[in-house]
Amino acid sequence: MSDRDSRERTDTERRPRGAGSARHLTLPLLDRLPGLVHAFTVAGSGEHEVLRAVAGRALPLWTLRQVHGRTVRTLDGSGSAPWPPPGPDGDALVTTRRGEAIAIHVADCVPILLCDPGAGVLGAAHAGWRGTVAGVLGATIEAMIAAGAHRGAIHVAMGPAIGACCFEVGPEVVAAFRDADPDADSSIRPGARTRIDLLDANRRQAIAAGVRKDRIETADLCTVCRPDLLISYRRGGKGSGRMTGLIAWRA
Repeated sequence: MSDRDSRERTDTERRPRGAGSARHLTLPLLDRLPGLVHAFTVAGSGEHEVLRAVAGRALPLWTLRQVHGRTVRTLDGSGSAPWPPPGPDGDALVTTRRGEAIAIHVADCVPILLCDPGAGVLGAAHAGWRGTVAGVLGATIEAMIAAGAHRGAIHVAMGPAIGACCFEVGPEVVAAFRDADPDADSSIRPGARTRIDLLDANRRQAIAAGVRKDRIETADLCTVCRPDLLISYRRGGKGSGRMTGLIAWRA
């Protein structure tokens, strides 16, 4: 396949599916797993409408009050109904339940969906720079292992997020990354204004936790650069709203 063919194929895969409030994005890595549904909402779409579109019916939806940390909440098999919004504090959910969805909300942070299809374990993590420094993705993977997942079988899909092209940071953020990660410089882009590649930092975190490189995929869509499609807190401020990353087994 030529570079041009590869780019055209990637552009096609990035195009939103559905219409109106059900418009959404998916990633091929998870699309190919039987029985799994997932989506990243876009500007103007609604999480419940998108979930109904990808699952074929309404499903219970679990969310958290996100606090930019590394707390992971695991849903057991007790069958209780989702807690009332905004839910308990936390930045990641893990579950083995079927017919119920877990979700996280973002507006520049990295939405990360995880799955071990053999063990039936799902995860969803919200990784902004603070959560990345705190190791939220690594903590999510460890919670999935505790729930029965196998490191080499976990698939990691990262949705639209602020890219290294736009994520300019101050020296205190750079220092926090370096304090937390001895290899942080590989995700730091020096220049007139230092920038950080959050996707790269989380990719390395997944690999360090035992995820295979060929089971990690990113949307490679910058929220700041795509006002036509995506919501960005950095671009639009507090009133921008949020997008959702969601994942579930159909049954």
